[in-house]
Amino acid sequence: MSSKKTLFLQITLILLLLLPTLTACENGQSKAEDFIVSVQMPQRGLSQGQNFVLTLTLQNNSIKNKDVESIILPATFIKGVNAFNTQPAMPRGINSNGDWVFEYERTIAPQGLEQVAFYFETAPTGHFEATGVVNTSERSYEFALGLTVLGVNPADWSPAAAKPIFDDAVYEPPYLSVVKIDAFAEQDGQRTQVWSGNGAIISSDGLILTSADVVLSDRYFQLTDLLVSLTVDAEAPPVPSYRASIVQADAKLGLAIIKPRETLDGKAIDYSLLDLPVLALGDSRVLEQDAELRVTGYPQAPNTSELMSERNLRLNDFGAELPFGEGSLWHADRAIEAGYLGAPVLNEAGELVAVPIHKSPITFDPRTVTCEPVVDDNRDGRIDALDPCPRTSLPIDTLRPIHLAQEMIDAARRGEISITMARIAQPLSHTPVKLLDTDDFSNNRNQWKITGNDFGKQKIEDGAYLIKVHKPMTQLWSSVGYGYDQPMQIDVEARVTAPVYNSEFGVICGLTETERTVFAVSENGYFAIWKVQNDAMHYLQDWRYGGFDAEQTLNLSVQCGQGWYQFAVNQRVLAQGTDPDFTSGLTGLYVASYDKGGLTVHFDNFSVSIIE
Repeated sequence: MSSKKTLFLQITLILLLLLPTLTACENGQSKAEDFIVSVQMPQRGLSQGQNFVLTLTLQNNSIKNKDVESIILPATFIKGVNAFNTQPAMPRGINSNGDWVFEYERTIAPQGLEQVAFYFETAPTGHFEATGVVNTSERSYEFALGLTVLGVNPADWSPAAAKPIFDDAVYEPPYLSVVKIDAFAEQDGQRTQVWSGNGAIISSDGLILTSADVVLSDRYFQLTDLLVSLTVDAEAPPVPSYRASIVQADAKLGLAIIKPRETLDGKAIDYSLLDLPVLALGDSRVLEQDAELRVTGYPQAPNTSELMSERNLRLNDFGAELPFGEGSLWHADRAIEAGYLGAPVLNEAGELVAVPIHKSPITFDPRTVTCEPVVDDNRDGRIDALDPCPRTSLPIDTLRPIHLAQEMIDAARRGEISITMARIAQPLSHTPVKLLDTDDFSNNRNQWKITGNDFGKQKIEDGAYLIKVHKPMTQLWSSVGYGYDQPMQIDVEARVTAPVYNSEFGVICGLTETERTVFAVSENGYFAIWKVQNDAMHYLQDWRYGGFDAEQTLNLSVQCGQGWYQFAVNQRVLAQGTDPDFTSGLTGLYVASYDKGGLTVHFDNFSVSIIE
């Protein structure tokens, strides 16, 4: 009997131990699965200043309501970002650990779900891993976060507040405040200088005003370092002195402010000891048409020595630009060499009043410029005259008056870091159109190209048109028989299903035997528009950051014809302009690889319309 009693007690003990687990099971779901937090965010590395969306899906798999109270994003994650919005709107606090605590009081019904979106802009570089928390009335649920930011600002660097400039300050000759800025990227495992520009010292502890194009990464080159060289003698080359980081940058404005971070041997800078020559700021609002100006910098023209030089300019007219308004863009009477990008433009008193930036040129046709391409843009295996000039190699005839930079300068003086690569895009206004045809790719009635070879494959698959590129530096496309003399609108959904994070895809318009116009987006968030005529490629819109997430389905909308073009992504107009050389032709879809093969893109819901 004692053995039976012992066995009974053992069974009873086991059942008691199992009871919590058994009672926690609801319809086959364990307690660990009764509430699931799913995270959606970019998997690729992001450049400084790029924006992204962190989406949390809160799913209640239990048989009772879940009362959510708050969401916590830890300090170790948010040090890599700046927040600018949430959806829905949520009050934000900071706890004793420096974590962001968002009040989110929601009751999620059984088998229901809610989505929360956080809109961020990347800031310092580094890899940021952390564990976030969703607090409910019963318990807390953790979720993993991971973000890689690439650029020139180490996570532990702070620019500090700038030294004040007093009214009785004595200024050195202007040329001593001019600096040369070299931008470096890693190519094939090597630190390589990819372009250079100029800047002007505007505080004695090293704030330098320059062009955003000098210091921000682009479609092909991820910057890793900025080298600042100081002027010590107008008749001698500048002296490499510091590595610098970005304090403020605004791609739409076209301006940036950087600051030395360390010496060339890696020693941190004591800003209290710096006493660099400052360039006086003038009042750009008082200048009138025909005002005499001069620009001073290191243009590094081909076959010339690296010495400072100067160009005289005349203010030809004032242009307007959204959202900055009238007089926000100055047009010079002639173009200056590309090497003057970011250099100080001085008034007759020697004060800084403007900065040369790249905008649509007025005084020259970019197609007539002779330059040395740096990328095999047309993917023919060679870098030659058939490839287009990069933006940083084009002459400059547009100037940004510095009164528009005053807020940026003030923020930099306070030691605030802000880097914005995304440009302001206008919502897409729906133009009256006559729909001609749609294609959901349930069959191949439009006779899209079906092929497969060493370069890639194209086929109808799962209700979509698939293009897969096997090899690097390869272009694949397919055209369909839609081509009209009237202006056209082409719409399509595009989804990357096998990413490599540095390829591109888009829409073709005006396709003939000798030319085509391509509207493309890249996996790293850039867009461009270009023409190919007799195998030579030139940009209508050079690669610019578009602010969209190419890891999600993109809605591409293109208008082309009769000298006009427009490109919108996800209902936001990214570019529009005129193309007097446009020739009517067929439409199509396009995919191209860069340094890696393996990209797969699915296209769906293709449509063609005539603009009325």
